[in-house]
Amino acid sequence: MSEYFEARGVSPETYKRASLPTYFKEVMCQLPKEPRILDFGCGFGQNLLAIKERNFNFTNSNGGGGANVNCLALI
Repeated sequence: MSEYFEARGVSPETYKRASLPTYFKEVMCQLPKEPRILDFGCGFGQNLLAIKERNFNFTNSNGGGGANVNCLALI
């Protein structure tokens, strides 16, 4: 897993500090109360973490692997 971060010049902390992209924020403002969100192919979970911090319910589907482990550790 460290090779992934080293190759990109980032650390796991980078993902913990990530904020939602502007287009996500724009869409989320228009969602009904208590929507269910599915992030398919959630990668390292940075968007799911930001969604969780906004008190949204979510489900992740990534099929396992190293990225999924980091995603679950974040959330």
